[in-house]
Amino acid sequence: MRVWLPVLMVLVLAGCGGNDDEPGATPSAVPTTPGGVAQVPGTVDPLAITSFTCRKGDDGRWRVKGTLTNTASATRDYRVTVFIGQQTGPARTVDLDRVKGGASVPFTAQPVVAAPDGPCRLQALVRL
Repeated sequence: MRVWLPVLMVLVLAGCGGNDDEPGATPSAVPTTPGGVAQVPGTVDPLAITSFTCRKGDDGRWRVKGTLTNTASATRDYRVTVFIGQQTGPARTVDLDRVKGGASVPFTAQPVVAAPDGPCRLQALVRL
């Protein structure tokens, strides 16, 4: 876990927006229960989220959008998980199906907020 902490911090601090006009997979929001995220088999890809913004608006609501890039040559299915607060708490997931090799796709999420002041954490999982 200590090895991934710097990678996650870089992703959290990167905070740049993606281009919503890019073609690619259609994202679908997957609701989760307040108890946590539904686990699916797969491998964490710490380099897949190439840009994102995660901000708390003036109305107190968090907004997340970003870009995921499949750096592999094969088509892959991804699950992006957004945590506001502890990474082991409630979260929102977005499934990105059939992302072609080398393609970048945008995603958005309205996260479940476990801690009103954050921090915001994202994770990309290559689903098996």
